[in-house]
Amino acid sequence: MSPKLKPHHSPALLAALTAVGSVLALAGGALWQHWPQTALWHAVFAVGAMPMIFAAMTYFTPVLTRTPEAPRSLAAIPLVALLAALGIVTWFVQGVATLRHLAPWLGMGATLAFCYWIGRRWRTCLGRPHACLRWYAAALACLAAGLAAVGLSAILPAYAGPLRAFHLHINTLGFIGLTAIGTLQVLLPTVLGQPDPAAPRRLARDLPWSVAGTLAIAVGASGGWPLAALGAIVYAWPLGRLLVDTMRAFGPRLWQPRQAAPLLLAAMGGLMLVLGHGLLHGAGIGNARDALPVFLIGFLLPLVSGAVTQLLPVWLRPGVQAAWQKSQRWRLAALARTRAVLLLAGGLLAATGTEFGLVLGVLGALWLLVAMLDAARREFSSAPSR
Repeated sequence: MSPKLKPHHSPALLAALTAVGSVLALAGGALWQHWPQTALWHAVFAVGAMPMIFAAMTYFTPVLTRTPEAPRSLAAIPLVALLAALGIVTWFVQGVATLRHLAPWLGMGATLAFCYWIGRRWRTCLGRPHACLRWYAAALACLAAGLAAVGLSAILPAYAGPLRAFHLHINTLGFIGLTAIGTLQVLLPTVLGQPDPAAPRRLARDLPWSVAGTLAIAVGASGGWPLAALGAIVYAWPLGRLLVDTMRAFGPRLWQPRQAAPLLLAAMGGLMLVLGHGLLHGAGIGNARDALPVFLIGFLLPLVSGAVTQLLPVWLRPGVQAAWQKSQRWRLAALARTRAVLLLAGGLLAATGTEFGLVLGVLGALWLLVAMLDAARREFSSAPSR
């Protein structure tokens, strides 16, 4: 019997696309040095990162607002975002003028529609919504600003360079980074089965710092390195505090085998590595071409690997099947500590321009993809008996 895909499978499919996109981008960067960096960045962002984040927000927003699960029709928004991002990639590669004008605004439409849905859930929340929801709102605002910048670059070609630099940084550190920082503080206590009482206060206190740091980096990347350096320091301050608080709250449990926490911890360290690499590059040390591998290997891959370990069983089979979900998480978390170390080491090697770091990244992405395919096979093969 062929597998029957359902709307709740969309986050799993998008996570798989993230792994595929990471493999292709890292392998392409290693084998074909002439590949344009702009196209590589947008290929990864288009194939998986942006639509997958939409899908993850779709899952977490009802949890954070204590409202019913998202309607099935909302699954169309990540797909529209995927089409828009692919349009931007095609514009960079092929130079199709129509896509240059339409794709960013199509993505903006998907973003505004998603913001409207979150706003409705916010207003109908039972009690006060979780503080993480504000991080999602800030992340979506960053995405909208980034899409507006790339759209304006088509109208104002004289400012295309600065606008693209703003677009790149506001999306990676703003949209992806803020979403990750907020979600990690919800996901880690879930993974470890232990509440973090300090998380709501920390989320409320640190958001202004993280947003200010993001804006300073994005604006400074357009030509003002001192402002970008100051922004990196401001951004790193709450992130470093999160690392310290996390290790203090959970201690050795973070490094237990066969669970997602080591990968999520590595993602936090990888984001600090991304900031450090950016500071060094701005000071004239390091190569801009290494920025993509550092981001992918040191931050995005451990983040997606950890999130998939915890969430894929729920995405594949929603509802109460605790034993099945636990067994699948146990399989997905195989060698989690080793993978976390290798991905962080790969990010460090990539930051120095060592190509072996790309090999570690490709292996990490392939491991994730194979583990996801195995989990999907087990789900669909058991479907007729359920």
